[in-house]
Amino acid sequence: MVFSDEEMKKGHERAKSRREERQANGLSAYRNPIEKAQENPTSLRAAINGKCYDCIGQDGDPDWRGSIRECVCTDCTLYPVRPYQ
Repeated sequence: MVFSDEEMKKGHERAKSRREERQANGLSAYRNPIEKAQENPTSLRAAINGKCYDCIGQDGDPDWRGSIRECVCTDCTLYPVRPYQ
C-alpha cells in the first residue's frame, strides 16, 4: 500500500496527537508491543509483535528489537513472520 504525502502527514499528526494525549493523562508516550496488541485485539500483526516481544523477555533486554531480529527459535510458527527482520 502506498500513501500520498498528505495521508502520511495526517497519520503523523494523529500519532502526535495520541502521544500528547497520553502524556497529558500521565501515561508514558511509549507503548510496548503488548500494550499495542491489547489496544487493538483484532490485529494479527500487533498480536505477533506482542508475542515475540513477550518471548524474548520484554524490556529485560535493552535491544529487544535486535533480539527479535536475531531470534534463533527457527521451529517457532511465528519465526517467518516475526517483526524487525
